Amino acid sequence: MKIRTITGTIHYCNSGRKEVQTVNCLFDDRAEKYELTRVYVVEFKQELVFSKNDNTFLVNDHEED
Repeated sequence: MKIRTITGTIHYCNSGRKEVQTVNCLFDDRAEKYELTRVYVVEFKQELVFSKNDNTFLVNDHEED
């Protein structure tokens, strides 16, 4: 397992909001092979979908009424 610090775009899928943030990610051997993959993001305490092409993380946010 490898840890990397990545500055990327956090894309909140439900609200459409985007922000640039630096996060620490854990990559396993499987994640290294693919362009679109799941990585564990320490700051979010969960696995997120990550695109290596454009350094985008997809986050499932919940809009509150």
